[in-house]
Amino acid sequence: MGSERQSIKYQFGVFEFSSNTGELRKNGVIVRLAPQPALVLKLLVAHNGGIVTREELQQEVWKGDTIVDFELGLNRCVARIRSVLSDDADTPRYVETIPRSGYRFIAPVKIVPVPQRQGIPDEAVRVATPSSGPNAPITPEPCSEGLPKAPESVAPPLVDAPREASSRSLGRKWRILLFYALPAAVLMIVALFWSRHFVRNRTVQLRSDYSVGPLFSEPGQAAGPSFSPDGSKVVFSWSGSRQDNFDLYIRSIGTQDTTRLTKAPETDYSPAWSPDGKSIAFCRGGPQAGSSIWVVSLSGGAERKLIDVPWTAVVGSRFLAWSPDSRRLIFAGSLNEDKTSGLLEMEVASGATRYLTRAQAGSVEMHPTYAPDGHAIAFVRDIARGISRILVLPMNPDGGAAGPPVPLSWPGFESSNVARPVWTSDSSHLLFASNRNSEQYLWIAKAEQGAAPQLLSTLGPGLMDAAISPTGDLAMVRERLDIDIFKLDIDRLRHGAFSAPVPVVNSSRLETYPNVSSDGSKLAFESNRSGFTEIWTSNVDGTNLAQITNMGHPITGSPAWSPDNRTIAFDSRAGGAPRIYVVPAAGGKVEALTAPNEMSVTPAWSPDGAWIYFTSDRTGRPEVWRIPSSGGPPQQVSTTGGFSPSTSAGKLILYSANRAWVTALKSLNVETHEEEVLATDAVRRSYYPAADGVYYIAARGGDHFLLKFIPSSGGAAITLYEFPRRTAEGMGMSRDGHSLFFGEAEQSNTDLQLVRDFWRK
Repeated sequence: MGSERQSIKYQFGVFEFSSNTGELRKNGVIVRLAPQPALVLKLLVAHNGGIVTREELQQEVWKGDTIVDFELGLNRCVARIRSVLSDDADTPRYVETIPRSGYRFIAPVKIVPVPQRQGIPDEAVRVATPSSGPNAPITPEPCSEGLPKAPESVAPPLVDAPREASSRSLGRKWRILLFYALPAAVLMIVALFWSRHFVRNRTVQLRSDYSVGPLFSEPGQAAGPSFSPDGSKVVFSWSGSRQDNFDLYIRSIGTQDTTRLTKAPETDYSPAWSPDGKSIAFCRGGPQAGSSIWVVSLSGGAERKLIDVPWTAVVGSRFLAWSPDSRRLIFAGSLNEDKTSGLLEMEVASGATRYLTRAQAGSVEMHPTYAPDGHAIAFVRDIARGISRILVLPMNPDGGAAGPPVPLSWPGFESSNVARPVWTSDSSHLLFASNRNSEQYLWIAKAEQGAAPQLLSTLGPGLMDAAISPTGDLAMVRERLDIDIFKLDIDRLRHGAFSAPVPVVNSSRLETYPNVSSDGSKLAFESNRSGFTEIWTSNVDGTNLAQITNMGHPITGSPAWSPDNRTIAFDSRAGGAPRIYVVPAAGGKVEALTAPNEMSVTPAWSPDGAWIYFTSDRTGRPEVWRIPSSGGPPQQVSTTGGFSPSTSAGKLILYSANRAWVTALKSLNVETHEEEVLATDAVRRSYYPAADGVYYIAARGGDHFLLKFIPSSGGAAITLYEFPRRTAEGMGMSRDGHSLFFGEAEQSNTDLQLVRDFWRK
């Protein structure tokens, strides 16, 4: 009996592509595609939004024995793929060219496993099926359409010779055999050596028997796990049984024993267990800017503050890492007297602190992790608000950097977010979280250039943070988040009556950043219901849903209607850098408005439609700029820092230019440049300037949020409503001013989960 062999069907738009047969169908009808372009297409769709480099294509498709010119052959294959998909290289919907790098498939791809029927003869299948299973490559053939035929390289025939010439003929046979066979043998040996000693060393031999179990599953938010040196316990931050404040707790592995470690009224976060097991360092802060680093001894005694730092409490982020000798703390951020972001090293005993790295203007250092053997620190550098890289900083045994940081450039992660790296217990590999495939997964890679990160898909999506114990166990944070768009009756709230949120747009995924068209009839919002986050529209009541963009990137959003309701501006990192784009409101050709070499996000139209305001850090910090909506050179508007602008009655409403989640909201007169601080407790990007004032969402502490209103006539902010659940960034209002649209979490919780014996040395 033959075993059932598994194939994969990729679905995108009106097309279906079989990984097993290389067969492409359009609306169910077979489209002719030669085997070699089919293999190129398979590699593109299998990466599902990731960049496939030209080097990868050459290695996978154009083997060492091919006689077809690689560059010309690849260009012909991509042209053929675009032809059958009716795609355009200048305005791609499916295959995007990444200059000097490779190609990326940008349309949403749905993957459907399809079991093949038993008994199909191998010779009837046009795909090689080695033991590795369903992802075997399609047998390559030259992409010869439009190419000249290459001459065949065949040895001349050997004919019978007279007996007296047999010795001479035999010598000739050996010479021919050596001439043709020896180079092939040498190539095979070199390829085998390369695969065994280079390619294999750049990948990880993943297990298939990982078992994920619960570690801590109480209601609320849990974050930042850190193992004790013996691997028997985990310290983490938890919002508590009443979900009113984050404190530190210790959980014993394999039991239900949980001990509360801290009880301060502030938020305690980012704990780090010292390698000697004697103490735990952590951060403490409130919703406003300003935190401090503390250490608590596990043998008793009071908590001790080490230093004040100028950042806001961010529970899900990692700021601290111990040196292996427990003498020094590494933290990511800046000092009060120096706002430069970098990695800093502190002697715990003396408090002496020095910079190890300094990020360039517009970049931020985050998530340090010290290798257990002490040879290096890995950390993340956010280079463009959502696009980040992992770097490795070599370290001296007694502290201090042993050289400059080295960025780990990994193919496929050029325009992705990578976060919270952690070393394996033998200091050889890095585990990290990334949204490369839209949802947040854990990946693992050897800590070196040219490594091939591998997706830990068996662990599932929604994984935000991880820790590996010295014994090889894995603790990880899984987030379950469902955000939908609701509306509130503002008239009732402003008259003191109660108003319950009414759902408008909902799904099991994320819908955020609602923006109402100028005529009040339509909503634009961002949603990942199709896989990647894209711009969608609907009627203002949530009906008539339509997907407007196909950028194929995890970070696309911030939609803004033009005053004439014909165009939507938005931002996306799809091209490798955050840019402002415009698209017809009914869908169609997407055009980039800002340059690819400068960060540009959060667009907002001027009331007359002549300008689009946006945020850029091209001066070294975020400022508000504007650009003609028809295209042209940008102009700087704010000079004291600004983020996420919106226009109202000749003024701009914007946030202070820091990265804090809770920050100051201010107004700026475009003509006089006069500024006024409106509020200091505003949740970033959650505000709307109405005709008679400004509505905004304020953070009250923990996961509690208030809707406030600042009258234009003056006076203190008025609290209108307390949200029962966590809110999301973004806010819109109906044209008549009666309804306020916002994002709210239908489900928002995190669990700590455990994988025993994850890493085997």
